[in-house]
Amino acid sequence: MRAIKKILLPLLQCAVTIYILSWIFGSPSLRENAKEVLARANFFWLAASVLAALTSELACATRWWVILGSFQMPIRWREAVAFCAIGLFYSLALPGAAGGDAVRALYGMRLYPAKKVPMAFSILADRLCGSAAMVLTLTAVLVWRRDFFSASGLAGGMVLGAAVLLGGTTLMVGLWGVTTIPALRGFMSRRRSFLSAHFMESGDSLIQLVHRPGAILRGIALSVISLGAHFLCYYFSARAFDAGLGVGQVFSIMPVVDTLTTLPIALYGVGLREVLFNELLGTFFGIPAAMATIVSLGGFGAQALVALSGIGFLPFVRLLGIREKA
Repeated sequence: MRAIKKILLPLLQCAVTIYILSWIFGSPSLRENAKEVLARANFFWLAASVLAALTSELACATRWWVILGSFQMPIRWREAVAFCAIGLFYSLALPGAAGGDAVRALYGMRLYPAKKVPMAFSILADRLCGSAAMVLTLTAVLVWRRDFFSASGLAGGMVLGAAVLLGGTTLMVGLWGVTTIPALRGFMSRRRSFLSAHFMESGDSLIQLVHRPGAILRGIALSVISLGAHFLCYYFSARAFDAGLGVGQVFSIMPVVDTLTTLPIALYGVGLREVLFNELLGTFFGIPAAMATIVSLGGFGAQALVALSGIGFLPFVRLLGIREKA
């Protein structure tokens, strides 16, 4: 039954993705316009899009490397890059980002078998640094583009949905902070249960991270760099297809798009991302649906190419000199 549940969600996501893409490309005029857009593709800017996606992932790998050091589990930077690259590949091979995170955790646990829980929490801390950067980015966009709040219809709902989703993430981080309250930790330490042990370890991991503000700030700074490169990936895609979009316009919608595509609705966000691009670019900047769709697919294609290249690290993991550590 558990195996069926694991397969069912990806199958449903795949069905949703196929349905949305069929609906988008069901219009003959859109298909014709899309052909015209593809015909004038500039491969220099497409290559720049791939390079931006690569830069984004390298910044993410460096962020995890910094977090591991703060958890007293140092590894070499090239090991962090290799593990993240392989995890990135599996995030495509195994639907959902959790697949890639699990692979990273497994490789990390090979290095530190006695620190399995801290290793798992290092992945969570890594993700939280990314979420903090996204919260800051979306907040900056909404302060800059106040007209997004007043947007009516679906586009306004998308902006509101992204704000609520990130607000919920912030609330969850606050609840994790509860695990550091001395009185509650004292109560839980006197209990002998599976939950108590993991509650204490969770709090220990958070305390260890909070006591290293430099690592947190570096992690968030690297997340901002990663997001900037990620947004540039889609801007370069827009340049490749001569969409007439400026950097500010692309950057203004990307926090909303990236936040909402974390919802497990479509496979890798494909289909959902195109709907978001169509609605946001169309409503706020008057970009035709065909153009918005191709720009979105171009940016995702660059990311997918970088992710698939992670398989090249699989044969060389042993050659990186990975040895079990204390």
